[in-house]
Amino acid sequence: MNERKIRIFVILTAILFLILGAIMFFMFDRQGLGKNKTNGFIDYNINDYINITPVVFNNYSDVYSSINVSRISFSNIDEELTENFLIKQNEFIDYITGYYNQINMSNSNYGAVSTVTSTIKNQINGAVLSVFYKLDFVLDENVFSDNIKSYIITFNVDLRTNKILTINDLLLKYDYSKDYISDKLFNEDILIEKGQIVVDKATNISLTKNDIERKKNDYVNKIISEFDNIINIYIENYSLVLVYNVDELKSIFFDNEFDTDIKFKYLKWEG
Repeated sequence: MNERKIRIFVILTAILFLILGAIMFFMFDRQGLGKNKTNGFIDYNINDYINITPVVFNNYSDVYSSINVSRISFSNIDEELTENFLIKQNEFIDYITGYYNQINMSNSNYGAVSTVTSTIKNQINGAVLSVFYKLDFVLDENVFSDNIKSYIITFNVDLRTNKILTINDLLLKYDYSKDYISDKLFNEDILIEKGQIVVDKATNISLTKNDIERKKNDYVNKIISEFDNIINIYIENYSLVLVYNVDELKSIFFDNEFDTDIKFKYLKWEG
């Protein structure tokens, strides 16, 4: 092969590589490679969205024997979408100081017996980023008759559409209804055992199991109407998880004192 042919071969090879490079760049750009939520591409690295930082409290050891609390912050998500979650989270964390002040003002002599702990779960499922945040207090029972308190907030966002997913959105997405769930809540949490008595909140009349069963439709409809006020929802693995305080649910209907009882109800779907 003479020198002229070699030169032509080298030029043609270079041109071919340039063309292939341009084609590959165009393909990757269309797919969004190396981009975050651009052109429909979803980054599935949870650490690109969620930051968890321990919260440090100084000089609280005279009331709290343990403060094991972290705070969530967000990256690569529009601030207007996360604003409500962050406001509520800060409100919960501020309760640590609020309860500290209450216990101090009570002049309790029982020392540092209160604790507070945060629980955080986060996951990307499909295109949905789902976050669960819970703060659990066990407070000085000499100051608080109801000394166990839990505060919960959840956050669900579709990373593809950049849209907050409401309870209705998630139930629709995974083929569940408020009617179906409210019926189950009635049977499992509202309907009392035979021999038990509760006091109706509206009439102050004592109710038996038969009394409640006769008005099942009224109870279920009330749960449906209050659903968004008492239920938090998030995604964990291939389950839609409902979180609620049974005390709050029962208090809608009955004028009795109930202990804090946080329930998790896992609704499966085909993932």
